[in-house]
Amino acid sequence: MKQKEVLERLFQKYGETVTVHGNKISAVLRPLQYKSGATLNLPTEYYDNLHYLYTGPSGVKLCTGDEIYSAARNYVVKRADTSLLGGEELYAWAVLKVLATDADREVYLEADGKRAAIVDSYTVKCVQQSRTVATWGEQEAVSTAPGRVSYELSLENVRPENGTDLCALSGFSLIAAGNGGKVIYSGCRWKNITEAGGAGNTPRRSMVLVAAARAQEKEGESNGQ
Repeated sequence: MKQKEVLERLFQKYGETVTVHGNKISAVLRPLQYKSGATLNLPTEYYDNLHYLYTGPSGVKLCTGDEIYSAARNYVVKRADTSLLGGEELYAWAVLKVLATDADREVYLEADGKRAAIVDSYTVKCVQQSRTVATWGEQEAVSTAPGRVSYELSLENVRPENGTDLCALSGFSLIAAGNGGKVIYSGCRWKNITEAGGAGNTPRRSMVLVAAARAQEKEGESNGQ
């Protein structure tokens, strides 16, 4: 019996039933601990009470942003891959995060209509250059006047896709897709990019961006229509 077949029998015997891509399968889900995730080079913030390690059949591929449903709780995929041995796919693994109702399902950078990078977390600072309006001779303002709105975004753990050079990006978008819609920050340019790594370690990249505009799209809408 091949190792792949042995593993799939173990999933059937010891795993729990989960729903992936609309199909019910058996997989093993357990809290992510440093010992179990040490070989994955994960950020330290993954080791909390909200992240889980998924191990399941290799025939069911997972991607960042996929949702997994179980009897106890629901999850969103943060990272995923397939483990190989001798060129054979043995099992699929993924790092999951417990999915809150209003949580972002996925956050990514998009350039020229293509996904350029996956983003683990982000912070947005909205600034309006508003001012007060006062009449002549009065010490206190009587109203306020609106001004230009700008957006500054700080991104953590940015993972380029398809060989994207982050430093070469310009005029791109950050998209935060959630339940029922997404928020799009468009016309982005980066202010600084920080990369930290070392021998044997996956580089960790963070970015600070400025965006020209912000728009919200409900599910089923496109380009504000």
